[in-house]
Amino acid sequence: MYQYPYNQNGNYPYQNGVNPYQQQQYNEYMRRQLEINRLRRKEISELIVNGVVIGAAILAFLLVQSVIVVAFQKSSLYSLYEESGIFQNAFNIITVHVLSLGVPFSIMALILKNRFIGPLIPTKKLGAAKMSAWVALGLGASLCANIITNYVIRFVEVLGYELSQPELKKPDSVLAIVVSFFAIALVPGIFEEYALRCCTLGVLKKYGKGFAVVAVSIVFGLIHGNIIQFIFAFMVGLVLGYITIVTDNVIPAMIIHAGNNSLSVINDAVLYFSGKQIATYVTGAITIAIAVCAVISLIYLLVKKEFLPKMNNGENKPYEVSLGIKFLCLLPGFALPFGMLIYLTTFYIKHK
Repeated sequence: MYQYPYNQNGNYPYQNGVNPYQQQQYNEYMRRQLEINRLRRKEISELIVNGVVIGAAILAFLLVQSVIVVAFQKSSLYSLYEESGIFQNAFNIITVHVLSLGVPFSIMALILKNRFIGPLIPTKKLGAAKMSAWVALGLGASLCANIITNYVIRFVEVLGYELSQPELKKPDSVLAIVVSFFAIALVPGIFEEYALRCCTLGVLKKYGKGFAVVAVSIVFGLIHGNIIQFIFAFMVGLVLGYITIVTDNVIPAMIIHAGNNSLSVINDAVLYFSGKQIATYVTGAITIAIAVCAVISLIYLLVKKEFLPKMNNGENKPYEVSLGIKFLCLLPGFALPFGMLIYLTTFYIKHK
């Protein structure tokens, strides 16, 4: 160890035996540590507030629907709703996506606007080839998520239970098919991606993009209100969030979302015009086409080295909160929505 010299009288040359340079370094170190602790506490506090506000938006999404549905059931129009698929889809567009989803999450984004590190709606320029490749890959990943979800359903059936989910009436006219496309594919693709990949992801990616993608996928699952759709939506949400982060553009996610949802509309349309057998062939052909395009797109994107986003925002934060603590910070706000998901799930689980 280096020893500082004594003076001619044999005394240590520094007042009170303290090296001024070392004292200065120590003071600077302590100042940095205090600042790091302050920033860490601030980030934890912000995450807790974020979780509460996002949780409130999820609850508003569920409660607004419930209030509207209860009020609607007591009106004279409810019998028309039960009988008409067109009315059901039109009603869902207004209540589920515009009033219940668009409004609460817009308010959430407004309350937490200081958390954004980029535009509310990311639309960075993306070439047609890359756009097409990401969309094809996303649709392929959605097919994989659907297969996994089906295996989960079968596993639950082996245990003696049956998982179900709410269904709308099948379209019985050309107009009903058009309306169902808007209600099932186009409108959800726009509004759900706006609420999740714009508002919610925009709020959370300040604290780590990987963390934000996972957290938003949980929210995406929660708003679907039953365990089957939660599993599927969570897996697809990981893909949509990742693509949005990598491209810094929400348009591919909207197209993937709408494209995936439109598969059921296409099946219903072919079923209406040509019958079950032709619908099975068409669905199979589309599935194969998506799978092939997804593989080609994967190779293309690997060659172009498009899978390497800067998931840490390009910043080195010495006060970085661990991933586990980040999720614990969201827990107070997410606890009640999770409880409601469990409660709603009980309506769709049947003992065989």
